[in-house]
Amino acid sequence: MKNLTIRLLLFLTLIIFQGSLSAKLYKWVDEDGKVHYSDKVPPEYNDQARQELNKTGVVKDSVDRALTAEEKKAKAEELARQQEEARRQAELKKQQQAERNKLIKSYSSADQITRLKRERITALERNIELAEENLVIQKRNLDDLLKRAADRERSGGVVSDAFTAQIEKSREQIENQQLFIVDKTEEIKDTEKKYNDELAKYLYYTGQTKSIEPIKTSDNSEQAASSKEIQ
Repeated sequence: MKNLTIRLLLFLTLIIFQGSLSAKLYKWVDEDGKVHYSDKVPPEYNDQARQELNKTGVVKDSVDRALTAEEKKAKAEELARQQEEARRQAELKKQQQAERNKLIKSYSSADQITRLKRERITALERNIELAEENLVIQKRNLDDLLKRAADRERSGGVVSDAFTAQIEKSREQIENQQLFIVDKTEEIKDTEKKYNDELAKYLYYTGQTKSIEPIKTSDNSEQAASSKEIQ
């Protein structure tokens, strides 16, 4: 009988002890700034920040307050921005990889890029020289036509429609030749930029430079850049 009583007391003690261990203690602050402690959080404070404490008062877990509608919207927008930035970076990386493969396939060395640029610009400069020579001849022809027309008028003659059309055609040819020279001059600038950009990227993608930097237009500078190694 005595042993049965002892066992019953031990059993009751164990139940009470386990119950005390499983009991939870919460800490929260109301709208007036007053701190509360309880084993349950009132329903009206479920959206507020709270902490769960153990039996010694040490924080076991924390729950942040519920976000407001504006905060949820801002958080969603920030998440969308981060996702868009990640997508943009992935697309940029894909484009750079494609660009790298194309450059390495197109050129065997940095010197080849420099040589092709020089050849292309030399050809364009020759076109401009020929156009300027033709322009001089065309202007002389126009001056001659204008002089002949003026001589006819001074002598009382009539400048025919065909002759007037010839003068206008000469002027049109001069204008076209001038535009051609302007276009080829701009093409030289575009060619320099194109090959300079491709040279800079080629050096970067082949590991000869640490970053894509502008390449100077001087051939000497480009040759120096093509032999630059990572320091």
